[in-house]
Amino acid sequence: MGDSNPTSNYQQSGGFNDGDLQIAAYMFAGLAMMLNIRLSYSAAPFALLRFKLPENLFSVFVRTTSSALELWCLPSMLLGNIMEQVYNYTQNIPGVHEMGIKNSELKSKAGKLKGTATDQSNIELGSTEKTDLNKDNNFPQDKLKDKAGELATKAQELNKVAADLETAAGPDSPLNSLKGDATQLKDAAMGSGIDGLFGAAQELAKKKTREDASGEADAVIIAFDKVEENYNNLMDAYKKILDNKEKAAKLTQTDKDKVIDVVKKYLEVKNTYYQMIITYRIQKKAQEFYQAVNTLKTQAAKATQTTKPKLKDLNTNAQGEMTTLEQTANLLKTEAERLNTASDSNIVRNYLEVEKAYYALSAKEQFKAAKDEVEVISVKTKFEALQKSYENVLRLRVQELSDKAQTLSTVAGQLTDPDLTTLATQLKEAASQDSDDGLKQKAESLVTAINSESGDSGASKATNVIKAFEGVTEAYNDLAAKPKYKTNLTAAVEKIKQGQQPLVGNETNVKAVEDAYANLKTLYNSILIFTKIKHYSTELESAATDTVNAKDVIKNFNSLVAVYKLLGDPDHKSIVQTQFDELQEEYSEAIYSYKWHLLTMPSMITNWLNFLTFVILFIVYISGGDQGSVTGYYWVMAISGFVFGINMVLVYAVDYRYLPYYIAGENSFPIVTSAILYFATSIFGNRRKYNSDYLVVLIDISISIFIALVASVLWTVAFREYRTPMAAPDKPNPEVISPVLLVLVGMGLVYSIYPGIAPGMIVPFYLIDKIEMVLLILTTFPPLIFAFTTKFKTSWSPKTEFLVYPESGFKFGGWNEYNANDFSKGPPQKGERVYAWIWHFFDILAPLQIILAVIFIYSIHYRDSSISRSIVNQPKMSTFLTIIFYMCHEIMLATGFPGLVCNGGVTYVLLPTQWVGALLMVLLAFYSIGYITEYKRHDPSQWPTDGMTKWNAMCYWLKMASKITNKNFKQLFTKDLRRDLVLTIQNFKF
Repeated sequence: MGDSNPTSNYQQSGGFNDGDLQIAAYMFAGLAMMLNIRLSYSAAPFALLRFKLPENLFSVFVRTTSSALELWCLPSMLLGNIMEQVYNYTQNIPGVHEMGIKNSELKSKAGKLKGTATDQSNIELGSTEKTDLNKDNNFPQDKLKDKAGELATKAQELNKVAADLETAAGPDSPLNSLKGDATQLKDAAMGSGIDGLFGAAQELAKKKTREDASGEADAVIIAFDKVEENYNNLMDAYKKILDNKEKAAKLTQTDKDKVIDVVKKYLEVKNTYYQMIITYRIQKKAQEFYQAVNTLKTQAAKATQTTKPKLKDLNTNAQGEMTTLEQTANLLKTEAERLNTASDSNIVRNYLEVEKAYYALSAKEQFKAAKDEVEVISVKTKFEALQKSYENVLRLRVQELSDKAQTLSTVAGQLTDPDLTTLATQLKEAASQDSDDGLKQKAESLVTAINSESGDSGASKATNVIKAFEGVTEAYNDLAAKPKYKTNLTAAVEKIKQGQQPLVGNETNVKAVEDAYANLKTLYNSILIFTKIKHYSTELESAATDTVNAKDVIKNFNSLVAVYKLLGDPDHKSIVQTQFDELQEEYSEAIYSYKWHLLTMPSMITNWLNFLTFVILFIVYISGGDQGSVTGYYWVMAISGFVFGINMVLVYAVDYRYLPYYIAGENSFPIVTSAILYFATSIFGNRRKYNSDYLVVLIDISISIFIALVASVLWTVAFREYRTPMAAPDKPNPEVISPVLLVLVGMGLVYSIYPGIAPGMIVPFYLIDKIEMVLLILTTFPPLIFAFTTKFKTSWSPKTEFLVYPESGFKFGGWNEYNANDFSKGPPQKGERVYAWIWHFFDILAPLQIILAVIFIYSIHYRDSSISRSIVNQPKMSTFLTIIFYMCHEIMLATGFPGLVCNGGVTYVLLPTQWVGALLMVLLAFYSIGYITEYKRHDPSQWPTDGMTKWNAMCYWLKMASKITNKNFKQLFTKDLRRDLVLTIQNFKF
């Protein structure tokens, strides 16, 4: 049964770290989403004066507007988190993708692939009936003439496409390095006389049924070997082009099609060749191999330590293996010499015995040591030739499949454990049974069909084999899932690994079933590849109808991908690659449709809503007469907070890989704001000439509108047709605790102190905007630095490198030691050692920020202390500590969020941590308002906590802050903010 997971073979759009449009979209999204927060803080002094409010309301005004923004972002962030988690937990349910599949063109794409695969399948399943030589006289059988003529025709076609490739490989063509090999292949396919395969096949076709055709058959064998050699040389040269990125980029589709045409025609030649003179060819190769083994054995027996010491060692230590190999080779040779009377089953059995004996000999250290000896080289070369002559004959491989199915059936029937017998019986009958329903029987029917006049026309018998094997696999999976089976198998494997014998009880039988199924599967995976592609594309085409069955579509597509991967060599894949790539593209679009509608499209809507809120804010700001509409300004900021919350979560959820660029965009706004404020105040700062406070905020909002518009357009264009990754459930690493701490402290604490307490209550009012200007510049650097390292040197980024070399486990390196990728030698390999645990040093910023917060609060309560005197109203020290405090926040977020990504926190940790951090940020910020309000109600000469212990004093401030905070929560729904602010100031004592 196929895999029913919809995302198993989903293919995201390429371009990460090369997708400049997506990088720009994420940076502008981060920039645009920080605009409303910056308007709450940076523009607050100017907005305060524009609305004709007293300067000593600065802290309360800032906290009131920003708290509304932050509070309303919480429910929307929660909504976004719910949407993202719903997607994470439902994306692998086939039913949710039904609409996407229904609206796709999967049916037509599958039909195109089926058409291409059918052509190859028909050749693959061609007839082998009477296409050999007869025993004793080597007369050609009745159908050999037609098959030889067919081979000649296909050799001629191969000559033509090779000539076309030769012509295309001109001096200026990226295919130029193929010219020589294309010429060699062209001549080998159709040279002069019988030197070429075309001529040799024609000569064989001319032989009459009562003439010895062995000489002509030998010529065909030699000619094909030459064609094969030159074809392999051509493909090796072509792979070098593909491995060279610069050369591969220059290849046009026409260039690729020229090579694909050669591949197709060569496979047609190869299939036809291996459907004729089957036993005769094996006889020749077996005779040559037997002679080579006999020579090796003879020369090894004669060898001495003086003349040939390596052969002497081989004779001493592997005489038994050589004798066994000689005997099995003789049996195969003898059977093959029967030619048309030889039994396929006997050939298969004898060949497998030869293969087993050869591998036993080649595993000997003495054989490996003697690899350069002429006799050893001859044995190795002749065996490889014999192996090809056997493995490329589908009829023999299917016969072998039938035999292996019987072996599996036999060993499955020997399982006697009561917990396993029922499922073992089902496996036994799926593999072979007395009726015609077992895999063995289906394979035998296919052998018969291939050996008939028309072959397996329509692939009906081969399709039965495919379905029968699916039944075997399902039965095996059910059996292998049983705890008792797993226990016995684990025990058997462990004993074998440790060299313990014998296996006891059902350990032997379970291990036998496991080995038999593995052998069967390995063989099955190596045959009928194009027929399987045809079958699964046909099934996929049938399932993708108007009444679509999403589960069947997904299972058949996954099965199709698994078979396509079995094609192995790129040249074989190239035959169906174009159609397969189109199908995979369409399937991926269909599967992505669910995420697009649930997360990506809403993220586009919220980006445009973000833009719209700034337009509305502009209208509200310029209306309301001389005093303006501070309540309208407040409510638009509150609404923008709701948009901000859900927008941020959805942007995170669309493609987490770009998170460092988003954070860089967030923090690139300070330098933009600095420039805006500098030029605005430089041009319109003369209050005698301009209404400066009004104009500065107006310019801020106008530029915000422009940036939000650009961000919305970029986001829509970048992700309208860009398929982002599916959610890949990951398991958090222990190292994820560190970035969680950084995010929670970095988000949660910052606005409880900044700017209301520091700098608001420890420096003069006139210095606040100057501190803000400094921070606007400094905060740009941490995220931009990390964004650049992510783009250009990922091993230096807090997100670390995504590892793709084989033993890496295909995951991020994380905040520990790992080996980077090394692409310098072609395929990715293990590279230099990276000590990413260094990112844990940033953990020190969390306690540092907490300590600074305590120092600030202590300083405003104990003004006579040395700490307070060195900070409060001391511009240099207060500015320095405020900057350090805020930079802790920026650096912790710039490292914390990428750290969550690379330490296995994407699925279950990232967005929940972000939401908890935002919750802490809002609650502590609200508490800060209550605390500041209560603090300013009292005259220092009549301080309410005088005479109290420090514990009681702290409890007092917490209690009073809580009361005011609760009241402020209610006032967030105010209808007249100006009235509430004026009432607040009446309680201030200083």
